[in-house]
Amino acid sequence: MSAYAFGGDDLALAMQEDADALGVPHVGPAPPQLEEWFEENRLDDLTDQALRHHAGTSWDGGFDPDAAAALWEELNATHLPTTLLALLNYAQRSDQRLESVAAAGSLAIVTERQTSAPPETLLLGLESADPLTRGVAAALAGWETAGPSSSGDTARERIVGPTSVPIHGTWGLVTDTGWHKPHSPLHDHLRSSVTPNLYSDDTYFVWSGEYSEQGRADGARDLALWRDLVSDAGWLDTVYAHSHGGNVALSSLADGNQIKMLVLLHTPAIHRSDEEWATIRGNVGGVITMRTRMDLVVLGDSLRHFENRLKFNPRKLPHFPVVGHWAHKDAWLSHAHYVTVDNWITEDLADIVRTRYALIGRS
Repeated sequence: MSAYAFGGDDLALAMQEDADALGVPHVGPAPPQLEEWFEENRLDDLTDQALRHHAGTSWDGGFDPDAAAALWEELNATHLPTTLLALLNYAQRSDQRLESVAAAGSLAIVTERQTSAPPETLLLGLESADPLTRGVAAALAGWETAGPSSSGDTARERIVGPTSVPIHGTWGLVTDTGWHKPHSPLHDHLRSSVTPNLYSDDTYFVWSGEYSEQGRADGARDLALWRDLVSDAGWLDTVYAHSHGGNVALSSLADGNQIKMLVLLHTPAIHRSDEEWATIRGNVGGVITMRTRMDLVVLGDSLRHFENRLKFNPRKLPHFPVVGHWAHKDAWLSHAHYVTVDNWITEDLADIVRTRYALIGRS
């Protein structure tokens, strides 16, 4: 709803089909005069007025699910951004942590409070036991955190020929499941079923994981350095890249490095110049994108930057799309669906990678 009101036409259009399937009210674009309510005391006044008028109760600073439902129904009927502001302010007090985190983070962004310290609700969200809640909190807060370094400084033996590599995402956005590490369940599955040259030494590739353009640029530079450290080929075979790790790989391509097959897993489609996209296209053999519908972490990332990052433009980046089927519960909201080995097995995803890899150079 915040993306509808504040995210711009491109983002609204990109999410509309999935939002309609979920029954999300199509909130109208926020007018400039809405800013008069952004100050905290005024926002509380607006919330109290909305509760009195639509829920028949004054606001004592707490939270009542029935009152929140009344605001939702009013929003569903009127599509007014003022009602959305009241609902966000109210819902950040919810005892459902994901709901409170989404409301608090959206409110911080649209009222331009995200430049200061993250509100307490987002800080609590970063400590949640639920990985999706932590991911949404980090995306909305713009949290920057560094990942670990690899366990060794040099490769044990330089590989003759190209190697393949998994690339983790931003550490602050999701739980470190270790999916990319050698001998993890997904790593073993990929290596045994589709990519036998997937790197498996203890000097596997890591980047800082910072939620920043500079962090991703440094990661792209380090990817090329790591490639030359472990392999003599001068190019990478297959790269599996999660979240903004996919943008590390894309930036490496934009820097002139070559990748035969790039598999993007829940990767936000950040803005790049036409010249940069042209360089990327010239340096990659094939691309597969895998995403869930309404990925909440990517949606939060999109809202924070006020641009559509949900889908890649096939003209700028030709790719084979894999999108979770709308009828399946697991196809929605998750930022970790495609780094979970059970989903790779049940959905026969290795077969897709194997087939698309075989087609490279034949089209």
